[in-house]
Amino acid sequence: MVWYFFVTVAVLIGGSASALAQECLHAQTETADDRIRREQAIQYARRLNAGQHSTLPGQQGQRYRAPDDLRNLPPVPPGFQLQFNTDGRTYTFSLKDARDPCRFAVFSDQGGDVYAGSPQRPGATIIPLETQ
Repeated sequence: MVWYFFVTVAVLIGGSASALAQECLHAQTETADDRIRREQAIQYARRLNAGQHSTLPGQQGQRYRAPDDLRNLPPVPPGFQLQFNTDGRTYTFSLKDARDPCRFAVFSDQGGDVYAGSPQRPGATIIPLETQ
């Protein structure tokens, strides 16, 4: 029974170590091609927000539309996957880089702010902000 525990722990540690050994595409070692793709994803997010807010500006009960229904929206950048959700009155979307082992993503909602980053890695320590 004890050996089973040690084998399980060894497999989990080995799997985590190999996942952590993979390089994040959008970190300090980001290549020019990956930087361009990241910038394209951020630009896509800005254009999608602009397209949503230009369809029915200032109207109560605005109906947000699927990206395919918007004009002048560029294609989703290579390697990124778009997920878009709306109930007509609100929307959220994410562009996740399927090529990045660190799962970099760009996301936004009807508020118009664009966020970019990677999720916390398994086993990472979250450091709280210091209050002054």
